[in-house]
Amino acid sequence: MRLLSMARFAAVMIVFMTSPRSEAQDDVASDLVSGDGGDGVLLDDQSLTGLEDSALGYSLFPGLKVDLSGSTSYIYDSNTNQTPVPNSASLFAFTLGAAVKSGKEDKRGGFYGIDYIGQAFVYTDSADDLGRDPYEHFFGGNVGVNGAKTKVRLDFDYHRNNGNAIQWDRIERETRRSASHDYNLNFGVTRDLFRGDLEFGAGYTLRDFDAGTGLNDGENTYTDIAWLTTPSFAPKSAIGLGVRTGTDNYDGQSSQDYVTPSLRWRYKVSGKTSLHHSLGYEFRSIDAPGAQDSENVVFNGGIDWAATSKTRMGLSYYRNVQPSYALNGQDSTLSGVALDVANRLPGHFLLTTRLGYENADYFSSAVGGVAGRNDDFVRLSMDLSRPLNLGGKLRGEWAIFFHHNRNDSSQAPFEFEQNITGVRFGFAY
Repeated sequence: MRLLSMARFAAVMIVFMTSPRSEAQDDVASDLVSGDGGDGVLLDDQSLTGLEDSALGYSLFPGLKVDLSGSTSYIYDSNTNQTPVPNSASLFAFTLGAAVKSGKEDKRGGFYGIDYIGQAFVYTDSADDLGRDPYEHFFGGNVGVNGAKTKVRLDFDYHRNNGNAIQWDRIERETRRSASHDYNLNFGVTRDLFRGDLEFGAGYTLRDFDAGTGLNDGENTYTDIAWLTTPSFAPKSAIGLGVRTGTDNYDGQSSQDYVTPSLRWRYKVSGKTSLHHSLGYEFRSIDAPGAQDSENVVFNGGIDWAATSKTRMGLSYYRNVQPSYALNGQDSTLSGVALDVANRLPGHFLLTTRLGYENADYFSSAVGGVAGRNDDFVRLSMDLSRPLNLGGKLRGEWAIFFHHNRNDSSQAPFEFEQNITGVRFGFAY
């Protein structure tokens, strides 16, 4: 067996703000993420091969790739506790990652991947960590088979979240810096039919918060089935119907079941532009006498556009409903949008800019419950990076970054404003 490495720095742009049952499931196991909140540049790939001969006549390790990466960052955080009264801190962040991948999802045959990321956060003043454990761990993987007409994929991941991470996509409005064990499992099957596809998905998520955080543990199960067809007059599009069903079980809340029929549409304008959208109507019922069931319009979608060979843009938007981790007997309607733009500049620089906005409108889901909280959450991120050639298969990168996060709430204890600045040095092998 011949193991070859792909030189790239591990940090990809993740621009989603989703609920645990979002239709767009994250392939977090397919990319290493920097542990310091910066965005990286993907370095050049290589053509890799694995064990080409086997007793059964197929490769056990097609295109096997083993990647190692790491980074060191110095960071200034203006509000490390994310509360109305800020507590600033300086810290160092260290990240080590390893990923093993085999096969290609868009090719016939099997594929799998395993990914581990370990992080350590060291504050210059030990009191500034506010008692948080400095170590965090992420482990994920996927396995699947792509046949002639059927594709099967299983994704799983575990994150020991100690509330230290400051990545733009991991700053959370409601749970903030609370420690938890996070589990995700998703299974999907796609079957090609005449002029269309039949798709089935199922999944399970769990957030198990540490004692003393004051937050409700929450778990969700869902199933999703959809049929999409390609009209003869629009060969680049697919349109169809789907139904998602699921259950939310949160501590401090009664069990909630939901059914969401939806209209779904995808359109690949060209190799540089694609669109997708789902519009549904959710029926949510609560398993408690006299509880307040609800009906809600929900949607999600996005646009990906490679404007030029040096500029890429992505826009995503969503509206969904989920129980509150923080407030008993309350749900929230979450509406948001996120934009990311990546520009390659002269001198091999990469400028990545991301902007996100979310409104959370809370409402009572319990008998006699009272709600009234309303949040507006704004996030801005700018990252300027440049690759470094360290020789041979070892590549590097340096970057400077700035993040701004602000939550304005109708209830003052939930407000916070945070600015994060820093410099990062990383490597990939």
